[in-house]
Amino acid sequence: MKNFDVVAKFPEVSAAVVSDSSGAILEWSGDIDGEAAGAVHSFSMQSLAQAGELLGLGGLERASIVGPTKACVIAVQGDEVLGVYSLPGKAFSAVEKKLDVALRH
Repeated sequence: MKNFDVVAKFPEVSAAVVSDSSGAILEWSGDIDGEAAGAVHSFSMQSLAQAGELLGLGGLERASIVGPTKACVIAVQGDEVLGVYSLPGKAFSAVEKKLDVALRH
């Protein structure tokens, strides 16, 4: 992913992982098991994409998952899957906005 270093250095980001569509790790930063996270991100996006197709939503670009202590945005860019983690709430909203801009360039 061409903007990985930029995304990984957002102050709100605690961890970031890039894998290929099969789940093989390409890059990661932060306190996370990159190999496990990359595999889960890829599998999750494949499952969500199938559900989206069945619902007539078209191709899946991004999914946000928020828990009580952690939040994650998973985005597909070509054959790569990016997972970005932060705290929930305002920090997560900031990550989503910044990620939207970073993925467009």
